[in-house]
Amino acid sequence: MSSPGKTPQDQSDSESKFIKAIRFDAPSGSTTNSDESDYDISHQSTKGEIASRQGNSTKHSKWWHSQFNLMLAVFGLLVVTAVLFVVIVPSPEVNKADLITASQNAIPTLAGSEAPWSQSQKADARSESQTILANLLDSKKSLENKKVLEWAPEQYQTALDVAATGDELYQLNDYVAAIKEYQSAVDQMDDLFNLLPKLITALLAEGNDAINKGKSILSAEKFNRVLVLDNTNLDATIGLDRAIKLDQVLGVIALAESHEIDFQESGDVDDLYEAEKKLQQAKTIDEYFKPIDIALIQVQSKIIDRKFQLEMTKAYKALFAQKYAKARLAFAKALKIKPDDKSAIMAQRQALASDATSSIASLLTRAKVYEQQEEWASAHNNYQSVLQRDINQVGAKFGEIRTGARNQLDSNIRAILKDTLSFSRSEINEQAKLVLKDAKAIRSKGKKLLTQISQLEVALSKSKESIKVSLLSDSQTEISFQKLGSKSIKLGTFAKKNLSLKPGRYIARGVRLGYKDLLSKIEITSNKQVIQTFTLVCDEPLRSLSKG
Repeated sequence: MSSPGKTPQDQSDSESKFIKAIRFDAPSGSTTNSDESDYDISHQSTKGEIASRQGNSTKHSKWWHSQFNLMLAVFGLLVVTAVLFVVIVPSPEVNKADLITASQNAIPTLAGSEAPWSQSQKADARSESQTILANLLDSKKSLENKKVLEWAPEQYQTALDVAATGDELYQLNDYVAAIKEYQSAVDQMDDLFNLLPKLITALLAEGNDAINKGKSILSAEKFNRVLVLDNTNLDATIGLDRAIKLDQVLGVIALAESHEIDFQESGDVDDLYEAEKKLQQAKTIDEYFKPIDIALIQVQSKIIDRKFQLEMTKAYKALFAQKYAKARLAFAKALKIKPDDKSAIMAQRQALASDATSSIASLLTRAKVYEQQEEWASAHNNYQSVLQRDINQVGAKFGEIRTGARNQLDSNIRAILKDTLSFSRSEINEQAKLVLKDAKAIRSKGKKLLTQISQLEVALSKSKESIKVSLLSDSQTEISFQKLGSKSIKLGTFAKKNLSLKPGRYIARGVRLGYKDLLSKIEITSNKQVIQTFTLVCDEPLRSLSKG
């Protein structure tokens, strides 16, 4: 109980002061008033006043005025407090959890925050996932532009599903797992890109096959699909151009076929020539269209057959009319058209046999005339014609051998004199000397042979002369010089270089950094009157070539 007029706090303070004032030296049977005793200690009361109060307290003594009773009361309070503490205070586990909860509620900013290292790691993972996602979106856009749903819908949808899983993880802030899903989606889309080369190859083959079958719409569709997948594909660009022109090509081919039909009705070879002309026109529109080549071979074969038939018809008519010279000429033309045709060979022999008796003498006469004129090829042919009619003609046999040798010599001299610049090559020079030796060995030389011998001697003599040559350059081009059949000589860089060379053919090469290489063929003639000058400069920059 509390004293009237005092608060519980005041009472507690009084009791505290009272407890501190108690002395346990010698218990006394008399009791003192706590308030008065407290007053006594706090205010230094006199002994008289204490005795007076003791007298009064004897009259009005209370139970808590006894020190023993008070001690019992205090002890009881301590026991009650201990019991209440055990009953009311929870277990350490529960208390710990409550403490954590309380601390979280008390300081929300600490509970919601993370350690700086963890935040840095998550920020890096988030940044990396955004980078991969950007690549993924680029791949997605590129594949959709290439109409991926038309050629790989299932694989593409699988990649999108994986990317969607990555999005879910990203929204949950699980960036590391999101990275794995995004990267998997990128890899799957890369696999789709890797399918493109095979797909393009197949589409190109289908497009070309459609063109060869005359299907312009289908072929254009195939090539357009390729250009959607690869807008720089040159084969598809060319193929699409061919597909656009295909109907025009087919129209020209149809005209060619109509001329072939006209030929079947008229037999006029001119109709075949017109058909050939149309096919050539179609080829200028599309040089790669295979049916044109096949049709051309067929038409040209028909032309050859028809020309051969016409010549054989002329030859037989002449033969039956006993016009043997005309027959031989017609058979010869037929054999030029078809050299291995057995029917023409047999017919020619028949014509020669029929004309053998009447023509042998005239053939021998003409052969001798040709010999006098040094027309060795014609003389040789006549002797052969005689032997074809009568193999036992001894004079014709000797004449064939004689004119054959002279004809060969004449052919060799003509060939050598035709290209005197080739004398600079040692092997040609030696051959010319041998031919000259054979020509001089002939006993009965005609005017023609003597002229040829003189020409050979002059050409051989001039091939040994030194000709002054001046080479001009720009002091920046590396020049090398080579005679055909010999090793190359490096002349280096120069502005002007004077050389002394023999007549012949040479090759000059020039090299300069950043410019197109020079390759120049030079012919040095046997003209000693002037200095032959040649300019050798690499003056075409490589940049202009790339722009062109």
